[in-house]
Amino acid sequence: MSNRPKAAAANRETLPAEVTSQRTTAILPAHVVVDPALSKDQKVRALEAMEQDARQLSTATTEGMDGGELTRLHEVLVAKSTLDLPPDSIAFAVVVNSLKSALPEAKGTQAHAVILHAIESVEAAWAAIQKMARAHAIPVGEPTTPDSEKELAEELDKEKLDP
Repeated sequence: MSNRPKAAAANRETLPAEVTSQRTTAILPAHVVVDPALSKDQKVRALEAMEQDARQLSTATTEGMDGGELTRLHEVLVAKSTLDLPPDSIAFAVVVNSLKSALPEAKGTQAHAVILHAIESVEAAWAAIQKMARAHAIPVGEPTTPDSEKELAEELDKEKLDP
């Protein structure tokens, strides 16, 4: 017998009540990731508990004992992978993953196209922001202020060449 349920229960002991309920499938993994009231350690434990619940639900589903609930296992795994990203990357990842999780429910409706467009737009915006950040990054060894000694020396050298 596995002691995984005991580990999941231990993970729940030091978490806020809304995360410790037996129905962790009602909480979106993305909400755990962005919850400012939770420490990173609490987020990890909450997501581990959610993963355990999702795996158990998945097992029950394969054995024909499901109640029709979604397991959200993929969402939990994606949420866990975002915890080590910088805050702005987490924000974009949460938005995109939240939109993606709404796609199956919206299939066959007008909302599906809107959500797809929103995903594409957010991903394009994030790519553009990252590209801008890389373009504005100052190369190593370059002057960081307009009045740096290196820049002044370069200007003086240029002036010497001017007749």
